[in-house]
Amino acid sequence: MLPESQLRSILSRLPTRTTHGPYSRCVAYRHLVPHPPGALPARGPQPLWGMGSRTSGGRFTPKGDFETVYLAEDPITAFAEAWLVLQHPNVSPLTLHVPPLVHIAVDAVLLSVLDVTDASVQTALATTRQELSGDWRSIQAQGLEAPTQTLGRICYESGRFDAIRYHSSKNPLNGVCIAVLSERLREQAYLEVYDPYGDLAQRLP
Repeated sequence: MLPESQLRSILSRLPTRTTHGPYSRCVAYRHLVPHPPGALPARGPQPLWGMGSRTSGGRFTPKGDFETVYLAEDPITAFAEAWLVLQHPNVSPLTLHVPPLVHIAVDAVLLSVLDVTDASVQTALATTRQELSGDWRSIQAQGLEAPTQTLGRICYESGRFDAIRYHSSKNPLNGVCIAVLSERLREQAYLEVYDPYGDLAQRLP
């Protein structure tokens, strides 16, 4: 990854893309009933609540910084990212013992996405797929900021991007994920839970 000063410069010039949902998201049931920790009880369930990544950190989210809503482009990847399914190319998928999760379909329009699955974008950032899908948790545990977290922070601070598109580390053969910088959604950009019954309805912004 480029040094921070160079990242800021190149990110001001890299092309962005528009993407559309629906996307998939898995949310722990305990975060939906009755409401996420720290959220306002009167608002009810908030399946698009992005404070979890801010509180604990995420691949593109430095711990204690900004809200990020992590989505997947397909349900298998969403389950894999939530550690609900263990996949290996030579064996059938395995179900693991994990607390209950809820799968949610999310309609979306994102207008300014940095697509780091694009090899030319990786080259411009002087990064690799291996670095982008590497173990950010161990770096964060040392009190440091992982390269992907630095990238996410600069994207957020620039105000130019509303999401980052990247390869899944849990479903590396086929999975693609989206890290939505929810506080940067502008104009026609939005996220909205598909829920015709209204039980988990939520829209951002």
